[in-house]
Amino acid sequence: MGWFSRPPPLKQSELTPAELKQLVMQSGWSNDDPGLMLFEINNHVNAPVFCIGASFEFKDGKKRNQSFDPKLYVPANAVKRTGIRGIEKKDVKSYNFSCLCMRASAQGPCKKTIN
Repeated sequence: MGWFSRPPPLKQSELTPAELKQLVMQSGWSNDDPGLMLFEINNHVNAPVFCIGASFEFKDGKKRNQSFDPKLYVPANAVKRTGIRGIEKKDVKSYNFSCLCMRASAQGPCKKTIN
């Protein structure tokens, strides 16, 4: 690389299935508020991730996407917690969550720094 060349700009990208397996997520409902679903995300990816929200499928067949507000930034080898209001355990059939990382290319690894 020359003295004046710049590294390629980083772009947000979905995590691969292998990277998703490196996130350990625990979830449950608050004992004090049955409409507050809590999430704990432990990031074992070698770069920070940004968890943007969760998708829910309810027992009545309806679906809902809910953003984390604010988005959840989880540094490499760190644990962060967040919650979503208005989701009651008795109504949920299944859920999943969505996280992103920064990459220089679509096939490249998640990067540790943001340009």
